[in-house]
Amino acid sequence: MDFILNEESLKGQFDTINDFLESLSSNIRCFALIHQDPENNIYKISDFYKCYITNNRQILDLKSEPCSDELMRFQMLLDEEIHTVPYWDSEPEHDVSKVYRWNGNDVSATAIAEAAKRGIPLLSFRSEHFTDCLLDVSLHSEKYQIVSVYSPKYLAESFSRELKLDRDILLKVRYENTRIDCTFLDGKFGPSILENHEFHLLIISLDKFIQHQSWYDIEKDDGLEYKKYSPSPQNNWFKNTPYQHQTIMKFRFSDVLRAYGYRKNDRFHLLRLERDHKRSNKG
Repeated sequence: MDFILNEESLKGQFDTINDFLESLSSNIRCFALIHQDPENNIYKISDFYKCYITNNRQILDLKSEPCSDELMRFQMLLDEEIHTVPYWDSEPEHDVSKVYRWNGNDVSATAIAEAAKRGIPLLSFRSEHFTDCLLDVSLHSEKYQIVSVYSPKYLAESFSRELKLDRDILLKVRYENTRIDCTFLDGKFGPSILENHEFHLLIISLDKFIQHQSWYDIEKDDGLEYKKYSPSPQNNWFKNTPYQHQTIMKFRFSDVLRAYGYRKNDRFHLLRLERDHKRSNKG
């Protein structure tokens, strides 16, 4: 699957270089998800390094800016991306002499027009106009609707099938920085054991879990039935695991499907899934 890096989303909107570098964590995560398959391409213009970060600083100025090790890593990964082929402007598919319009503006000879012609999404930087949205582009009477991606969550939700993202990655990305932490899921009892409709039910319940305002609301949700897992010692599913001394909680995502994990501070570490409630019945 192909994407185009949107130079129009980098027009000096950041107050400082550090603000920009901190915003790059989402872009870098998107780059990594796309490049999991080497056949996926991210096109860009050949002089992307001339884009303005602030009103007077360009990408090419980054090399002279002091920053933390983490921000330096983001900078290096961005630099690697924008200086790597393919470049769409070497052989544009849209006719640059024709007037493509978006938001009342002529966007011919830009990534927006090229994405419209190719029918592929844009990868955008954090911007009020381009963050995780649809863009309506026109060429005379022809109408195009272009997806503009900023966050890895929006990327995964919009193109998980095309990018062939497995369920483990999809869960980690979808619930990153939420109340649910899917990074500890046991592969033997993870989302791969579920049928498609069961995985859909898991998503619905996890979404409900994070949408509640408080843990009190979660505990009072009759659909989730969030409660302590209390088996006898011999029936403890987590015996002889790193979590045997944790207070394991469970909740339902259908009449028979169960999810197990533990709460740490304000996050729920999801550990295992169960397709029947045999273990749940014993605790």
